[in-house]
Amino acid sequence: MIYHFKIQSQESTDFHLEIQLDEKHTFFDFHKTIQNCLGFESYQLASFFISDKMWRKQKEISMLDLGFNGAAYFIMQKTKLSELINSKEQKLIYTFDFFNDRSFYIELTGIIMERNLNEPLVTLKEGKSPVQILGDDTNERELSTIREEEVYMDFGELEDYTEIFGEMDDF
Repeated sequence: MIYHFKIQSQESTDFHLEIQLDEKHTFFDFHKTIQNCLGFESYQLASFFISDKMWRKQKEISMLDLGFNGAAYFIMQKTKLSELINSKEQKLIYTFDFFNDRSFYIELTGIIMERNLNEPLVTLKEGKSPVQILGDDTNERELSTIREEEVYMDFGELEDYTEIFGEMDDF
């Protein structure tokens, strides 16, 4: 059985990603496929959340073993998609930036019953994806460097200051 997922972002309305995975694949396989396709750094924490029709988070599938005693919890590496995906139009939230609470919204758009898939497959990628971490854009870094230089130039050189105001006394 093959699951067909559609992934969207609220930050970038022209961004669309579609991925197909087999029922035997884990949520970690899904995570790696998203990370590799978008060029994200794999060491950043991420989680999937099973959500209801109103996009409210219900169950977390985490990268880390949180070790809750007796409570039901799910780990990406150990949880197969077929364990938690049970109906067409199932909604998931993939949080890729916990510090800024940024996520992708994922919807199961189709199930192909009579076929299997060995490797996850990206079937559509269009538009510019959001950056993984806010402030990590190279253009923003270049602009901040220019702004720092402008600030330095506004204050002038130290020799100009001493010529105008004289030497400063030590306290």
